[in-house]
Amino acid sequence: MLSPGTNISLFPLNVVLFPGMMLPLHIFEERYQLMIRECIDSQEQTFGVILAKNKQAQAPNVANVYLNDLYEVGTTARITAVEHLQGGRMNLITVGEERFLVRKIRSSVEDFLIGEVDPYPISEQVDPLRMEDLTRKLKPLVEEYIGYLALVSGEDLSNASLPSDPTALAYLAGTAVQGPLPDKQELLSSVSLNALVVRATYVLEKENKIMSYMFKAFEAHNQVQKPPFVDYSLN
Repeated sequence: MLSPGTNISLFPLNVVLFPGMMLPLHIFEERYQLMIRECIDSQEQTFGVILAKNKQAQAPNVANVYLNDLYEVGTTARITAVEHLQGGRMNLITVGEERFLVRKIRSSVEDFLIGEVDPYPISEQVDPLRMEDLTRKLKPLVEEYIGYLALVSGEDLSNASLPSDPTALAYLAGTAVQGPLPDKQELLSSVSLNALVVRATYVLEKENKIMSYMFKAFEAHNQVQKPPFVDYSLN
């Protein structure tokens, strides 16, 4: 577990990593190959994934990256599998573990970011009855959204089991949502479990409406494109 003032390697990406989320990565830049090798050689085998606000946060020469180029809340990623490729490249499977708050950043000699971070645990001081009601409202929204994803992908997700724990359910909602990254980041940054579940519910209600509209529009378009039945002559 993180302790206040821990120094960890940071990987700015265009992705929001939630605790419990699996994140495959292809490591091709030499600086990040060095970073990952250092992580693999360490006992923790973790680094920090953080959402980049702009292209500068991901560009070489990280000495020119500042705190306001990054979102302040990220998640540690534990390396669970490594495939070594030619030229030092790697395919990784990582899993999100612990949220953190970035306090300071500095550049390493190898040109990747080192962050001084504090743990950012979620406050779970909630009214159990209220949380039960909130979770009861969120769960069918997650099921509905997964149903839309199944339609889009053509995958059979009917047997997907949802977690009963409200924190895990809300993080699953954040992982599944294909909407704007700032919406996902706001979910990750929630201070309390109550705020997390409420925000996840709001985001999914909005996304489900968009998905429903898109599917109805698609079906209507297909109906227009279908020609009426005509008994054509064979001549």
